[in-house]
Amino acid sequence: MSDSPEYPGGYQTPEEPVHPSPEGRPPAGGYEPPPPDPGPPEETTVEPVEEEPPVAAERFRRTTPARLKAIPPQRGGGHWRLLAGTLTYVMVVGGMADYVEPRTRALAHLVFWLLTGLAFLVALAREHRYGWEPGPRWPWLAGAFGGALLVEVLVLTVGSPVIITGSLILLGLALFVLMLVG
Repeated sequence: MSDSPEYPGGYQTPEEPVHPSPEGRPPAGGYEPPPPDPGPPEETTVEPVEEEPPVAAERFRRTTPARLKAIPPQRGGGHWRLLAGTLTYVMVVGGMADYVEPRTRALAHLVFWLLTGLAFLVALAREHRYGWEPGPRWPWLAGAFGGALLVEVLVLTVGSPVIITGSLILLGLALFVLMLVG
């Protein structure tokens, strides 16, 4: 609150208008009208500034603006997407194995192999487009066939309920690590 008599504050309106308008009524909303326009600005003259000798930093000035410079694409760091996709495939198909027919599981293997092959072709196209050195090819085959083989071995040895439980534990640990990093 203010102790000023001009601005009494609080929720009560003052008995008399604080700043009446020329018409004699208080300004709408408690605001004062803007001051009258003083007219066009006066002309000013600008005196030329003497040129200074170039400083030593002039030779470090960019010749090409940063927006026009092409940023070369970098190769991704490792095959973590392939590993994550393969582990997700093992969790999903291994967890549903006891509850679907073997033909459905075989179709899932084929779809996984097609998606892995498509990702491999995209990686090859990026290598050719950007002129990178060829990367190793064995992780793609290991991911495609190793994932399908791991599903079948886990289904035969431990069964789907154990695969589902292990998947939940593994996903919980991964979430915990991501929360620590994140």
